[in-house]
Amino acid sequence: MSNGQERRKYKRIEKPFMVRLRIKRYEGHEMVPTGWDTVAVRDLGAAGLFFYSKKDLGLGTLLDLKIDVSTATPTINCVGKIIRIDEPIPISTFGIATEFTEIEEHEKEMINTTLLKRY
Repeated sequence: MSNGQERRKYKRIEKPFMVRLRIKRYEGHEMVPTGWDTVAVRDLGAAGLFFYSKKDLGLGTLLDLKIDVSTATPTINCVGKIIRIDEPIPISTFGIATEFTEIEEHEKEMINTTLLKRY
């Protein structure tokens, strides 16, 4: 039951961003990494992101991510873990929630500061 309060530490902005991703290769994971895919991110915050994919990438899968929040900041290279997959909507697209697991604190702050300035 929710009391209506925001549970997230960082604000998320519901503006489209393009992010490059690929499955991270790690021991014990069956999926073979492929090249980089570009996805449209529905919302982005300093702790994670939500995007749509034609593929069910698998709960718990680690992703290498390249995020460009603005042309004035360097590309953020980090790792995210898929923590939720929403059922496909009628056009066979999965909603995928990812939390950042390997990201520098200054990169989190850069995302947060950039998003707050822009929106």
